[in-house]
Amino acid sequence: MEKEISIKTSDKKLIYGTLGKSKNKSDRLVIFVHGFTGHQNEHIFFNGSKFLAEKGCDTFRFNLYGWQKGARHFKDVKISLHGKDITTVVKYFRKKYKKIFLIGHSYGGTSLLFAETELVDGLVFWDASYIDSRYAQEDLGYDKKTGKYIYDFGIEYFVGKEFIDEIRNFPDCGDLIKKIHKPVLFIVSGRQGNVKAEQQYFIQANKPKARVNIKHADHCFDNWEDEKRLLDETWAWLESQEIKDK
Repeated sequence: MEKEISIKTSDKKLIYGTLGKSKNKSDRLVIFVHGFTGHQNEHIFFNGSKFLAEKGCDTFRFNLYGWQKGARHFKDVKISLHGKDITTVVKYFRKKYKKIFLIGHSYGGTSLLFAETELVDGLVFWDASYIDSRYAQEDLGYDKKTGKYIYDFGIEYFVGKEFIDEIRNFPDCGDLIKKIHKPVLFIVSGRQGNVKAEQQYFIQANKPKARVNIKHADHCFDNWEDEKRLLDETWAWLESQEIKDK
């Protein structure tokens, strides 16, 4: 069962997402956070929601920006703002569930660093980006005609000035991960992903912590075998955190 819901932010925006319900009533919730230019229905979130619901967990996947009335627009967001919106989502569900876990992919993982993580019971980082302000702007071009920064990989995205200003002066991700005192899992895609980034995260993270390297996977885990391994490893860790009643 799935239900579309909207959550109001403190600045009067709306966060739109999908609540996935397990067959039996659950007191556990897993919240998915997509990455840069992503959306809630990428296969790892869509299939991941169904997978975890079948294991007995409720799930929530949502868009950090969208076309709906009152939703944020991509050109107006930045990573720290994503963190605030994640916190808004967590607070919305906190009294409804005994345990809440966050899963963030790519920049979605980086965004978790800005959420109020003391409100959750654990975090999973799927090939999270470790931003270095010296290089973070390399993939962004500047278009003089429009006065906009553009991310172009076949589809062009206009990137807002606030986003650019933030990554130019981005805090050290190692310092941010040190502030988290909850169980953490890092899953890295070894073929095309952020292996060195995940190593830095893992070294600096507080215990309890775990790390898995899916050696032949790409950044988005874009084949059946790698997606299955990603979800299996995630569930094994969540289960070890007593995410379901024994």
